[in-house]
Amino acid sequence: MLNQAICDYAKEKGFHPQTLERWLRLAEIDREALFDLAQGLKLGENHLRDFLEWLKEIALRDGVDLCEILQREPFLRISSDPRLGRNDKLKRIKEEVRRLRFPRLTSMEEGIRKRIREIRLSPQIRITVPPGLEGGLTVQMRAASYKEMERLVGELSRLLEKKAVQEIFSLLEGSE
Repeated sequence: MLNQAICDYAKEKGFHPQTLERWLRLAEIDREALFDLAQGLKLGENHLRDFLEWLKEIALRDGVDLCEILQREPFLRISSDPRLGRNDKLKRIKEEVRRLRFPRLTSMEEGIRKRIREIRLSPQIRITVPPGLEGGLTVQMRAASYKEMERLVGELSRLLEKKAVQEIFSLLEGSE
């Protein structure tokens, strides 16, 4: 019955036979958990393949079943939140899977964001870090006058003396 429902879903969404075969090779409890996720988020093939791959990596590393991962509190909370639409749920669940898949990277990103908050920048200066820490920091300034620009450049210059900024670059370089 479950296999037929999975086959029907895959046919409706136009999945390749290889993707369907990978899904059907999972243990029944994992097939069902992935089916519930796919139905709830109306996953297409690419998203389903990503989730299948990522969740299997995490399950293998952590020695748990795929369904155990999807039954954790963050996933249940996001999936059942009536305030979130499909796209928001998908984005947040993907982020949770990413956190589990790359715990060290996630920890580094959170450490950098914490230090950026500690710096207490003027509202006209914004520092952001791209996902995956690829490409380093982005620094943006917004100035309405020459004097304001001069002040902001001075503030940025003084930032280089702060320990938190040095720690940010240490984290970016992979040092703790």
